[in-house]
Amino acid sequence: MKGLRHGLLNAAVICAALAVASCAGPEPRARISEEVRVIDTYPFSDPNPVPVLATDRRLYPYHTFEGYAATSEPREWKVVTMENDLIEVFVLPEMGGKVWGAVVKETGHEFIYRNEVMKFREIALRGPWTSGGLEFNFGVIGHTPATATPVDYLVRENADGSVSTIVGATDLPARTPWRVEIRLPPDRAAFETRVLWYNPTPLEQPYYNWMTAAAFAQDDLELFVPGNAFLEHSGQERPWPVDDEGRFLPLYRNNAFGGHKSYHVVGAFNDFFGGYYHDEDYGWGHWAPHEEMPGRKMWLWALSRAGGIWEDLLTDTDGQYVEFQAGRLHVQYSPGTHRNPISQGGFDPLSASRWTEWWFPLEGTGGLTDASPHGAMHVEQEDGRLRVVVHAFGTAADTVKVWSGGEQIAARAVALAPLDPVAFEFDVAPGSPWRVALPGLGLEGCSNTEEPGLVGVCGFGGDPSVSRPFGTNAEAWEALPETDRLVFEARELARGRRYAEARSLYERAVAAEPWNREALLGLASLALRAARYEEGLTHARRALQLDTYDPEANFLAGNLYLALGRRADALDSFGWASRSTAFRAAARVRLAELALEVGDMAEARRHAVLALDHDRVSIPAREVLAIAARLEGDETGAARVQEELLELDPLNHFALAERYLAARGAGSDAAEAAGGPEAARLTASMRSEYPDQTLLELAAGYANRGLPGDAAHLLELADEVGGGPIPMAWLAYLRGDAEGLSAGADPDFAFPYRPETLPVLRWAAAEDPHWAWRYLLGLNLWALGRDAEAADLFASLGDEPDYGPAYAARAHLTETMGGDPGPDFRRAFEIDPDHRLLRVSLVRHLQEAGRWAEALEVSGQGRELFPDDFNLDLLHVRGLLQAGDHAQAIRILANTHVLPSENSGEAHRLYEFAHVGAALDELEAGDREAARGHLEEASAVAGITRSGPPLQPRPTAGTVPARRGGGRPRRRARHRRG
Repeated sequence: MKGLRHGLLNAAVICAALAVASCAGPEPRARISEEVRVIDTYPFSDPNPVPVLATDRRLYPYHTFEGYAATSEPREWKVVTMENDLIEVFVLPEMGGKVWGAVVKETGHEFIYRNEVMKFREIALRGPWTSGGLEFNFGVIGHTPATATPVDYLVRENADGSVSTIVGATDLPARTPWRVEIRLPPDRAAFETRVLWYNPTPLEQPYYNWMTAAAFAQDDLELFVPGNAFLEHSGQERPWPVDDEGRFLPLYRNNAFGGHKSYHVVGAFNDFFGGYYHDEDYGWGHWAPHEEMPGRKMWLWALSRAGGIWEDLLTDTDGQYVEFQAGRLHVQYSPGTHRNPISQGGFDPLSASRWTEWWFPLEGTGGLTDASPHGAMHVEQEDGRLRVVVHAFGTAADTVKVWSGGEQIAARAVALAPLDPVAFEFDVAPGSPWRVALPGLGLEGCSNTEEPGLVGVCGFGGDPSVSRPFGTNAEAWEALPETDRLVFEARELARGRRYAEARSLYERAVAAEPWNREALLGLASLALRAARYEEGLTHARRALQLDTYDPEANFLAGNLYLALGRRADALDSFGWASRSTAFRAAARVRLAELALEVGDMAEARRHAVLALDHDRVSIPAREVLAIAARLEGDETGAARVQEELLELDPLNHFALAERYLAARGAGSDAAEAAGGPEAARLTASMRSEYPDQTLLELAAGYANRGLPGDAAHLLELADEVGGGPIPMAWLAYLRGDAEGLSAGADPDFAFPYRPETLPVLRWAAAEDPHWAWRYLLGLNLWALGRDAEAADLFASLGDEPDYGPAYAARAHLTETMGGDPGPDFRRAFEIDPDHRLLRVSLVRHLQEAGRWAEALEVSGQGRELFPDDFNLDLLHVRGLLQAGDHAQAIRILANTHVLPSENSGEAHRLYEFAHVGAALDELEAGDREAARGHLEEASAVAGITRSGPPLQPRPTAGTVPARRGGGRPRRRARHRRG
């Protein structure tokens, strides 16, 4: 780190700061490169072909992964390196597009923790996740479904000398695309993330976003997160920064109590937060406008065995970490029994969100009082002396202004070089309020000594805090009418993708109050989502009987009429909805699409332009304009709109699809166009885990706008992105060619879920006798919450399928419907006895049914086939304990290495039970000493905090590493490493 300067002006710095022509040199440029690196990897495997509908409907159509390695192997990973002369930023496009890490070049200090191994563990909703870096989470809760798999991406050099890596994917259940541009300026020690996330559907979708960065967990770490309270995941308010026991929580070492910590800090009107390592004099931080990213969360593993276990589970040499997370909402909400105003967020239909954030290092500041995109400052007061340390991210010249007791006492010019802290000291009146400002850098600090969590925060107009209530009056909930309570809870469930539960509560509300507007509209929305259009229209029309001008009711009715082909009614309803500010842009988009469908290009353009008047980010409106221009032969207009789309969304596949379709329609040979350069560019842009879904979403969009020919042309490219039965069925359906189904259908990892696919699969099932079409149609109905219809279809399959997962899926649905799943679990196993996951499902069912001898036989055979599978080991141990074979259970557990999984939490309990049972056996045999030994083993395991999984069921000395700062060498700086 450079030495601290004390307010001295440096001529060379001033020259650079003022850009004097006589000393101006070449414009700086950042650099970007791609390479393949070999990195030690603990891989994940075993994608589960049984639809996740069986376990977590919120995730469908994703599948889970069930296999995790205990040892590492070298694997190749694509790494994008972005650098300027000050910092390096590393991006992993094949791992969710996350920032792998970020480091200051001169000092080697990491301001984004980089985990040197890819140690996948079953932590995310789909399973695999690795610690470290900066991940981008979109969806419904937790780590984004794409967190461990490839995403779409591109790299580019920008005209201003910066470089960018743009990453993105689509949250498939909600059909909402997200994009993050990671941008590194040429001359600044900070990088920017620019985010676009949009909802192109006519339905409200869940709104969950948290940008999750990691930093080293060290005893000398102090968190600088202004606020006067923190919220738990349930929204319950707790004191911050000093808790009820008098502990100053921002000091990491003061958190050596209780379990893992989630501090969603609230109460301050500010734009930044960060952390600082006092021993090594560096830190990290985040900045975003308060109105864009009000959520500021710190996550800490427990400073005990329960947290220490995870250090070795997730890293090899990099040590424990903390997470600093920025979110669009106050809390990563998980409903609890406590009543408060925190709730789920909703993503408005046909809308978009954009925001910008900055991530930066701190060098030599001693802490963090304020930050901006241009620099950071720390202010400390001791008696009558005020110490100010200023740290710029780029070359700058500014004036440090200081006030004491309301009067300005100093104004000193300062020249700042990047990452070169400058310190000042000022005499201020003891006990008087002070303020420090650097207007050029946008930095300001205020005393605010009355509230310890707000020291240094100036807020707005000198008011550092916000008075938003985070508690609810104890009488408020019970004072609400029962129907209002039901509707509120139903809405929360729907925003969390708990649609079946939401429907049940809405129906209860309507039963109690048949004309409750909110309940009627809730049911109408759920019916639209489930493709129950007539039913939904009944509810929407009842709401319109209460108020014919109701904009929400009209918008819902319009979409339901549209789905039923009643276009005049749809036009009328959207017209009324467009008068409301809330639905104006969305309704105009739908009107534009209706006009496009009947070929009225002038009317389509009129409505699309009006939509853009109210929402200049509207991507669907621009898509209509692009299509209209192409169909009218307006090449210039089409190119202009395509460029606008790519400017908003550089990963926009629609713009490339338009260029491909234009090439197809330009009079060239169709076969040549299908394999031409525009087709190649389109398919090459689909780099995510699910390129087939990307293509199918594009095709469905054209079909929905009355352009089946365009949709078919796109689906001709399906084999280039993985193919599969769903695109094949769509193409045959659009062409009306049942011969296109004659090749049959392989349903492996085919998970249909869109409402638009229902008529396609109904047609395919009617035209082709192959059982797979009925199975896929059943999956699609199940995905839409139409369980009874799905169960009937599955029942009609009988014993036709020769595919084990089809029987497992039917077993799970049968169990949900209250039937006996046993025969289907057995049939799935018999068809594919070497399939580990089907065997595990059968063992679990047999154990739950009390058929322990059969379960023990199946699990024993499985252990021979899969000797390293700890899940089968644990299931087998359960059977042994039930049979009273405690000695064999103990022998198996002593040699079982348990990784985090849905079964790992049971390992401690099984180990304890095994030794207690063995102790009883020894007592019965008269060996009290042996019994005492078993009880000591059981007691040792019982004392382990159950919030963390075991490394080994049998704890031994040295199993759990000391927490950081307690024995293992610290690894915090890497000098000029790549």
